[in-house]
Formats: sequence, structure tokens, C-alpha cells
Amino acid sequence: MAIAQVKTDTLDDLLTCTICLETFTTPKYLPCLHTFCKTCINTYILSTLDKEKIGTTFKCPICRQDVLMGESPGQPETWAEKLPGNHFVASMMDRQAIKRSEKMCDSCKLNNKSELALSWCPVCEEAFCKACEICHKSFKISAKHPLVLLKEFSTTNEKSNISTILSCEEHAEEIIKIYCVQHSKPLCTLCATLAHRKCDEVISIENAASGIKDSKQTAQFVENLKQKREVLKALIKNRKELLAKCKNDASEMQDKVKCIRQDLFKQISEKEDKINAEISKSKKQIELAVSNDAAKLESLESTIVNWISLTETCLKHGSDQQCLFEINKISGNKATFDKDFSQNISKIQDMTINFTDDKDFVQFRDKINSLGHISISESKLDSAYHQSEVNQSLNYPTEYVKLLRTIQLQCRFGHTSGIFFETELLFVVYNDSKVVKFNQNGSTLCTLALPKQTYDISPTDKQRAVVSTGEQFVFIIDMKKMNLLQTLTIDSVIYGIAYTDGTLIGVNDTCITWINASSGARIKTKTTSGESWFVWAGSTNDYICGNGRNEIIIAKPRNKTMVYNNKTLALPRGISKDCDENIYICGYNSKNIHQLSKDGKLIRTFDAKAIGLEEPWIIRFKNNSKMFFVTCIRTGRVALCEIS
Repeated sequence: MAIAQVKTDTLDDLLTCTICLETFTTPKYLPCLHTFCKTCINTYILSTLDKEKIGTTFKCPICRQDVLMGESPGQPETWAEKLPGNHFVASMMDRQAIKRSEKMCDSCKLNNKSELALSWCPVCEEAFCKACEICHKSFKISAKHPLVLLKEFSTTNEKSNISTILSCEEHAEEIIKIYCVQHSKPLCTLCATLAHRKCDEVISIENAASGIKDSKQTAQFVENLKQKREVLKALIKNRKELLAKCKNDASEMQDKVKCIRQDLFKQISEKEDKINAEISKSKKQIELAVSNDAAKLESLESTIVNWISLTETCLKHGSDQQCLFEINKISGNKATFDKDFSQNISKIQDMTINFTDDKDFVQFRDKINSLGHISISESKLDSAYHQSEVNQSLNYPTEYVKLLRTIQLQCRFGHTSGIFFETELLFVVYNDSKVVKFNQNGSTLCTLALPKQTYDISPTDKQRAVVSTGEQFVFIIDMKKMNLLQTLTIDSVIYGIAYTDGTLIGVNDTCITWINASSGARIKTKTTSGESWFVWAGSTNDYICGNGRNEIIIAKPRNKTMVYNNKTLALPRGISKDCDENIYICGYNSKNIHQLSKDGKLIRTFDAKAIGLEEPWIIRFKNNSKMFFVTCIRTGRVALCEIS
């Protein structure tokens, strides 16, 4: 881990590891340019792999971008060591150490000793203690090197580099001394000898870096980054405001639902009180009517009881004359009694309280499944946030791509493909059934007429190429002599074609076919989702082709396949790679070109109109170069360009 230090200025933020929050020790950086202590990132990698069981990649702790450790990554314990060291951060740490008078002697470090440095040699770019300074002056080769006391370095406005030696990322023991302008890449001597010996413009790193701090391009680059940051800050603010609004809206909606419930309960309670009052009133009405009926009946019953008592008493104890007399009196009143009895009985009714659901309430109750409906509405982000991106997208290609010249093929509309051959260009023109050779100035050199229409072309070696026809045969031609060598019958109809390792890889919209380049026999076939018109191949298991209207397949060895899908890529056609393994795809219907990293991540897109084309069809890069051309199916125009 790192050693904690007291921060003295804002530069310390750059020199602090975001994992241990201390000053870096052995700073290592990832492809996304986030830097960590070697020990910190090693611990993080091992803990991540234990949790996520990832075999060849891990995610950056800050931005979560995948870090691919290559096809042969080795043991995870070695990954941190393989990451490139951040020499700029190391030099800034030296500067801070000098400001704090904590810079240690570089010579003593090699002998596992710790001595504070007192002087600095700008020639050797090393710091020395007093003893090592004396030794340094003792050698003939370094005796005349000017030494500067570290305490004389300004602690505020010192602009010179304390440590400007940069190690090569590919050869750690070598120092960066050269810059390849053609590939925009700093090199050590070994890199220049092995990989860039054929490059035209190789200069010293000092000349390449001269004036970069004051250049207009650097200022524009920094301004572009700042503009991007402002857009991101605005978007982050927008997201936070939206989050707060979402919480507030949800709270307000919950309050509203609560109010609906309370209002509903209040109304139901009022209706309940009203219906209860009606029930009580009805109950009293029935009680009064039934009580009256009972009283009348009880009165009649009392009369009958009395009459029965009189009659039975007379019959038992009275004389015959008394019985006759009482019965006659009762009989005289009985007619009136019978009339009252009949009238009272006829007026009696059974009364009950009934409850009937209100029709409107029943309909309301049946229709209401819930108190309301919750939904999420989406809308496109305010165009103000896109404005900066749109402007950069339109202007960026003219800064990134340099249009060298335009070549006009003699056709107005048709499938046009081509390749680089030495210092020349060869194009096949479908409707004209021919191969045309041009120099890079756009002048026609010669033409080869072929028996059938020509669709695509791919080199098979330094002098020969194979031409597809959209039928079940291909032509083998001599590019130098411009003559037909062989017509090969094949076992499949193919449009786009590529040659690799003795194998032809062809596509015909819905499938990819591998064909033996000698016999023409089919080796294998794989179906796609369509729009597989052209193919790029590095080997039989390393290829790229269209896979639907907005998608391409990026197949890698060992059965690894990636898919790139983007709605701004409509009808993918030509596919190629530059010398840095970046992938380029022509969007025929979207009228743009997509640039991807080698792991299939979008780097940028640019409008074909920026290079004078309407509908880009084929893109091809020259080997080991950033020069390329793009054909246009609509106009027959070819744009010869170079990555600037």
C-alpha cells in the first residue's frame, strides 16, 4: 500500500490512490486511464475474481469499464504487474517530494538504501545524496554534467520536468525516444526497428512534443474535454433533480391516494348515517302500527273472554231464564263485535324492514377495481443536453479524418468494392463487369474486363486477388499484370469475400460460408440474421460481418463472439480494421461510419457527408497504415482519406 502524506496543494488529488486514499506507490493505470497503487489494484482484482468468477477481465473500480487482459492473461496474481506504469504520475510524485524536501537518492534506491537527495542532474535525470553526487562527478562521462541543488527548485512556479524519462509500454527496459507521425505513437528504439521500420515519418520525441503545450489543437482538445465535463455535470444535476422530483411526486401521490380514501370514507360514513336514520324511522313506524294492531286485538280478545266467562257461568250456575237472558244480550252485541273484528283483521298487515343496494353505488362498486392507476412516463432528454454532442459529432470527423482526394469511378449507381495494391488502388465495378486500377492521384492506369459481373475483391497474396461475382464461381486475377488467372467454381453463392489461411470466407445476406480456396468445396456454413453482405477476416475464426439491420457479429478465436448493436447503424455494409485494430463499419442506410475499439466498444461515428459521400458502401484500410478509402453506391465516388 501507499504511505500517507499531508496534502499541500491540489496536485495531491492527482497523486492519491482512490482505493487506499493515500499517495501512490508504484502507480499503475488501466485503459480508461484511472490509476491505482499496484498493491491496491492487485488486491481488488483478486477479490473481484473471487466474487464474480471472471476469467480474463475485470472492471475498473471507478468507471466499471471492462479491462481485458488479453487471450493469454496468465494467473490473476500477475495482472497488476502487467499493467503499464503511470510515468507522468511518478514524475509528479518526484516533483512533490522535491517540494517537501523528501526526494530520495535514486542511486541509493538501487542498493536498497534510503538517503535524502540534495542535488539533481538534468542530464541523467536522477537525484543524488551528497556521497552519490561526489561519485557522479568522479566519472569522466558525467563529470561535466551540471548539478542543481534541489532546494533551489521553485516550490510554486517551477515549470521544468523533474523526471521526463518515459519507459516503453511494450518494452519496459527501453526508453521512449522516437515518435511515429504516421501512427501517432511514441516508440522506443526496439519498437521503431521491429514494427515501424517502413513508416515514412518518424521523428524524435522531443520534436514531436515541441510546442504541444501552446498548440491550438491542445487548447481545443482541453476545451472539448471541459465542454464534455460541463455536459456531464449538467446531466448529473438533471438526474439528481429528477431523482428528488421522483421522490416528491411519489410522496404527493401517496398523500393524494390517502385523501381519496379519506374522502371516500367520509362520504360512505355520511351515507351510512343517513341510511341508519331511515332504518330507525321505519322501525318506529312498524312498531307503532303493530302496537296499535295488538291493542285493538287485545281489546276484542277481552270482550270475547268476558262473554265466554258470562256464558259458561250462566250455564253452570244460573237458571234457564238467566241463561236465555244473558245469551240474548251477548247475541245482540255479537253482530257489532263481528263487524269490528272483520274491520280490524282486514286492516292488519305484516311489516318488515328491507335494504336494497343503491343502483348507482352498485355500479360504482363493480366498476372500481382500484383507487387509481400508476404509470411511468418517459420523454427524450432536453435537446439542450444534446446540443454540444451534436455539434462535436458533426465537426469532429473533419478534425479526425483528413480527406486526401476524391476519385470518380465511371458509374452512377452500383456495387463498388476495392483494395489497396502497393501504391495503387483496384476497384471492381459490378454493373460494368470489370476491375479498374488507379494510382493514388486518381488517374486510371488500366482495366481488366471479366466474363461476369464483379461484386467484391480480396487479396490472396502480394500479387493475386480473388473476385466474387454474386454467383457460384469466383475469379483469381493477377493484380500486377491485370489478367485473369483462373475461374473457380464454388459450392455456394457469395457476395462479399475475404481470403485467409488458404480459405475463402464468403457471405450472401443470410449466411457465412467457409470454402477451400483450392478446390472450391464448402467447408462449413453458419446462418446469420441477415444483412451479411460483406465480411472482414483475420483468420478462419476471426471475422466480422453484418447480423441484421442494426447489428454486426465480431467473432474471435476460441469460440468467443461479441455483438455490436446500435440504432444509428442502419444496414451495415463494408467492414475494415486500421493498424491499431480499431473496427470501422459503413452504415449504408444511416449514411454514417462507426468506429469501434477492438473489443467492440463504440469510439465515435461520423457522417459520410463529412468526406463528400452520400451512401457509404465499402471501407478498406491500407495494410499497416491509417490511409483508407470509402466508396459510395449512389454516386460512384471514392473518398481517399487518412486518420489525422
